Amino acid sequence: MRFRPLQALHSVIETGTVTAAAQSLGISQPAVSNLLSQLQDQTRLILFERERGRLVPTPEAKVLYREIDTVVRGMNQVNLAIANLQNQRVGTLKVVCTHAVSFGFMTESVSDFIKENPNVDVTFQTRYSQNIQQWVASGLAEIGISELPIVDDSLGWKHIRFLCQLAIPEDSPLTSLKVITPKDLDNVPFIAMGEDHMINSRTRELFLKSNSRLRIKCQSHLFRSLLEFVKSGIGVSLIDPFTLTHDDGKGYVVRPFKPDIYLDLALIKHKTRATSSLGQVFYNQVLDKMVAISNNN
Repeated sequence: MRFRPLQALHSVIETGTVTAAAQSLGISQPAVSNLLSQLQDQTRLILFERERGRLVPTPEAKVLYREIDTVVRGMNQVNLAIANLQNQRVGTLKVVCTHAVSFGFMTESVSDFIKENPNVDVTFQTRYSQNIQQWVASGLAEIGISELPIVDDSLGWKHIRFLCQLAIPEDSPLTSLKVITPKDLDNVPFIAMGEDHMINSRTRELFLKSNSRLRIKCQSHLFRSLLEFVKSGIGVSLIDPFTLTHDDGKGYVVRPFKPDIYLDLALIKHKTRATSSLGQVFYNQVLDKMVAISNNN
């Protein structure tokens, strides 16, 4: 298999159109179409179908895309490293994290690091925890922040716990309480994380133990989305400290929730692959900040 046709497939699916893929790859649209035709001939698979003038990837193309994603991204990093050497840049720090810390905390951490190291370029991505661990294990990222559990034995990690608090609409009668328990929330509209998330399962367990009804009104996979729903007044929700710290604090109040519910995160890097000096500096800085937030909960 030649790399360029695979890169064209990856780019078309990633960007959504042949035009955008051509711009991304720095070649013409006919050249992209020609590469896709070569790949279809070589694989003997129908990879795209045309709907209303647009190319739509087939299920086979989507499977192939997932298989080549790591390879293509890895080659892109090689090209970036070569460009940095040619331009006499110090290097590129590659960071990937879960959505919970991406708003505010990580952007501030990356910005501070760039100000301290102006000759460093940073690649910052947000992914789900399984992908984060895969990226760090494969070398696509050097430093990652993932939710537990860590399932790859090649990763080294520091476990840090963060106490979640209950966000309540500002006009709710619950604001009169100093501490909220599951019994206080019996049959109260609740905005929950997705069913496979640790906060969801831990919340359900506490409500079950207290013989209280957990009335889930809405679910989402982002703490920031949960908080926006609270602001709109449709229910209460458990929110992580990162989201609360970097929010304007308007439209809701925060109360301690008992028993405690924690968000378990891990700062990860590869266990045996050498960490760059820049990566180690960033790792230590982020670790100190995360520990400080955990201690202040």
